[in-house]
Amino acid sequence: MDLMSFSGNVPCKAVAVHCFAGVDPVLVLDGASSRAFDLFKAKGKKGEFFRYPMEGAVNELFLVGLGDKDKASQSTFRNAVAETVRKVSKLGISDLAVVLPVAPDQAISSAVAEGAVIGDYRFDRYRQPKEGDAVVSVEKLYLKDGVEEGLSRGKVLGRAQIVSRDLANRPGNDITPQTLAEEAQRIAKEGGLDCTVWDEVKIQEERMSALWHVGKGSQNPPRFIHMVYRPAGTPKKKLAFVGKGVTFDSGGLCIKGREGIRTMKCDKTGACNVLAIMEAVSILKPDVEVHGIVGAVENMPDGAAYRPDDIVRARNGKTIEIVNTDAEGRVTLADTLSYASELDVEAIVDMATLTGAVATALGNYTAGLISDHDGLSQEIAAAGAKAGERYHRFTMDDEKLREQIDSPVADLLNSGGPGGGTITAGMFLKEFVKPEIPWAHLDIAGVDFYDKEFDCYGKGASSFGVRTCLEYILG
Repeated sequence: MDLMSFSGNVPCKAVAVHCFAGVDPVLVLDGASSRAFDLFKAKGKKGEFFRYPMEGAVNELFLVGLGDKDKASQSTFRNAVAETVRKVSKLGISDLAVVLPVAPDQAISSAVAEGAVIGDYRFDRYRQPKEGDAVVSVEKLYLKDGVEEGLSRGKVLGRAQIVSRDLANRPGNDITPQTLAEEAQRIAKEGGLDCTVWDEVKIQEERMSALWHVGKGSQNPPRFIHMVYRPAGTPKKKLAFVGKGVTFDSGGLCIKGREGIRTMKCDKTGACNVLAIMEAVSILKPDVEVHGIVGAVENMPDGAAYRPDDIVRARNGKTIEIVNTDAEGRVTLADTLSYASELDVEAIVDMATLTGAVATALGNYTAGLISDHDGLSQEIAAAGAKAGERYHRFTMDDEKLREQIDSPVADLLNSGGPGGGTITAGMFLKEFVKPEIPWAHLDIAGVDFYDKEFDCYGKGASSFGVRTCLEYILG
């Protein structure tokens, strides 16, 4: 998509005028926007969308409601433009001009560009067009008085979310640990990043027995991925982002039911987010050193699969008694977090579709932020607020709850049961991070996949966490 600023006359045949509630629209096309506003008795409420056909050089005028002006944020414009692009593309419109009720600064221009890019995304990789399909891609979007630097930045941020969504949406017969590693290598080569991939033999040689045990029941062997972006000068800080990369989760020997097993292609979303973040930083080039780390496995139940009652040893030497093979993500993260702790970074953030408990606690629109580090938690929450992604923080200071993952025969159990499941999962992961390193765990299990489109989210994978982490890096 080409994203451009314009002033003066509308440069294409379709224009979308965005309006705040109770505020007259910006006058365009000799007052046509005001006439349309009156004709439809528009209120400017969030979600309003009116189509006003015209004659002349511009033949389509759309009125888009933004809601209350006092509540407007970057997310308001990101979501509205995403929905607008989604709707006009279904009408066969490929070029669109956008007019806002405010002068767009760099941040708003970025949000508009981001919304346009992700609003135009559809997962149609495997679907042949059907006769009568009117949907087209919006190839050019013009923002009145937009800031070019903001438009360029927003395009990269939007592209990152598409990279994550597309990888997460691809099924387990397409994205395996091997092909995910190949995608990481492609991104690294195109972006000038360092990329190390370990196969199943090297994984065992490197004492990543936990990761290997989860993946050894599959015909598709595990892979370990380490990507690095280094700025040209001295970095102002060094950060590591760790993603859970279970390319398909059957539950292993504790196999899931036929309902629970659906959408388990998205159990790799944390890893997909990490690859997308690494692509974005290779383009945006912040003065921050960024490490992207993924343990990629497929959790399957064949004769070689790991079992309940097995005891495995992680890279940092701690042993884990397996009580539930469907609590596999934290077992893979044990090794990847241990590895990240060896990199002399100033903070570690991991993203994982880890627990059903987080969706029970928070619903499907808020992610869990589990951390005992106040400063890092505040920075992540602030980045999330700016990015329009909601988090609720949990701390891990409940000593009685911690007893739920004590084992009589190993250092830890891999599951503390359903009660307090989000927090006990965080407590488990904490054992594999050096205590002196600020660390935050983002449990995105409730927000990683949507079954219908809304705001800037389409149907399918959400890429939740990508915007937050990029805002954190760039901030």
